[in-house]
Amino acid sequence: MGAWLHSSLPALTEQQFVAWQQLIETRTGIDFSQHLPILQGGLFRRLRELEHVDVDAYFKQVSKQPEGLHEWQRLLAHIAVKETSFFRQPAAFELVRKYLRKRVTQTQTLDVWSVGCATGEEPYSLAMIASDVIEHSETQPFLGVLATDMCTEALQLARGGCYREKRLEQVPASFRRRFFTLDSEQWYRIKPELHQRICFAQANLLEVDRLPALPMDVIFCQNVLVYFRRGRTKQVLDALVARLKPGGLLVLGPGEAAHWQHPAVTRTAHQGVSAWLHRAENPVPQPISEGRKV
Repeated sequence: MGAWLHSSLPALTEQQFVAWQQLIETRTGIDFSQHLPILQGGLFRRLRELEHVDVDAYFKQVSKQPEGLHEWQRLLAHIAVKETSFFRQPAAFELVRKYLRKRVTQTQTLDVWSVGCATGEEPYSLAMIASDVIEHSETQPFLGVLATDMCTEALQLARGGCYREKRLEQVPASFRRRFFTLDSEQWYRIKPELHQRICFAQANLLEVDRLPALPMDVIFCQNVLVYFRRGRTKQVLDALVARLKPGGLLVLGPGEAAHWQHPAVTRTAHQGVSAWLHRAENPVPQPISEGRKV
C-alpha cells in the first residue's frame, strides 16, 4: 500500500462538495447538502480502497455512463446509509402484526414491500411476522415479500441471508428456532422456506413510477426518505400510495413526512409509528387493537 494511506486525504473543497452532492442527489434523491462529513467519509473510504488520490479524476470516472456505473455502485455501497437491524423500531413491526391479523382473513395473498431493504434484516423480519400470523390463522393466503434497494452490494448480502449471531439479538428465541439454521460458528442462515418468499430486486426510488404497479397490502419504507427534500419526498410517497391495495398499510420512519397528506390515505393513531391506511369501501377496522408482542 502507498504511504499516503497513512495520512488523511485533503478535505473536499466547496466546489468539489457541491459537485459530488449534486451528482448523488440527481441519481439517488439523497440530499447531502447539510451532511458533508457523511458524504466525505464514504467517498474517502472508497478512495483509500482504490489507493486513489485524485478526487476530480475519480469524479469524472463515476460520472461516465455506462462506463462508470460499476464503480458508481461500489461507491454507493460506501456513501449510502445502511443502518439496519432485525425488528428495528419494534412498535412499527407490532403495528404490522396487528394489521396482518385482520388482513389475513380478507385476502388470498399477502403482498409486502420492504423499500430500501439494505442488507435484508428488514424484509426477513417482515416475512417472519407475516409467516407467524398466517400459521396462527384459519386461512392460508400466499405470502410474497418484495425487497428493493438501489445498492447492489447490499442486495448481494441480503440475498445470502447469512448473519452473525450478534445481529440476531433482537430476534425472538422462537423465531430463531423456526426461521434460522446454524450455518457455522456464530453464523446463522435464513431457512429456505422463508427465503423463498422474498424477491430481492434493485430499484431506485427516483424511478418508482417505472416499477411494476403491483398492489401491496403493506409497504414498509422506514428511514429511507430522511435525506430527501420535501418535494421529492411527496413525489415518492404519492407513487407508493398508488401501489397500495384498498385498505393497505404504509409505514414510514418516525417523523418522516410529518406534513405530507394524500386524499387516498388516513393517518393511523398508533403511538411512536408514522403509518397511513388506504381508504377503501371496506377498510381494515380502526383503531388497530392491542395484541401479542413480537
